[in-house]
Amino acid sequence: MRGITPVRRTFLAAAPIALTLALTGCGGDDGAEAAPEQDDGTAAAEQAAEDFAQAVRDRDGEAGCALLDEPAQDLVAQTQEADDCGAAFADYAESLPDADGIEVGEVEMGTDLDGETEIATADIAFPGDEEAGGLELREDGEGAWTATRVPGATLGGA
Repeated sequence: MRGITPVRRTFLAAAPIALTLALTGCGGDDGAEAAPEQDDGTAAAEQAAEDFAQAVRDRDGEAGCALLDEPAQDLVAQTQEADDCGAAFADYAESLPDADGIEVGEVEMGTDLDGETEIATADIAFPGDEEAGGLELREDGEGAWTATRVPGATLGGA
């Protein structure tokens, strides 16, 4: 390497190493890990709870009752002295502390006593901190969530 000074030789040798380290981020672990995917049904249960709250706000019996299992549908109809859930849903919504202000809070995941069925319990809040109970949803084994207990009703579910 005639004509190249020792300083220049060091620079030329170090340049590719510096470039490699810069491009690979030094190859070290920065401690950040990818967030685990929610594969426990949390996102789907939260969405079902939000859909229920929207059906209450809209007084939409078709959408609301589609999110309830059969015993919960019967309970809504019974509490409003109606023939079916769809006909009773708007009155059920009006019976809540403030149907327009219903909000879904934290959704807690769990299982039934046998550990076989996933259960989600959603905190339901109304303006003025009025309580009417929570919303309990169960996974049907195929990824769909249905409510087994609804706010404002003391019976129902399994």
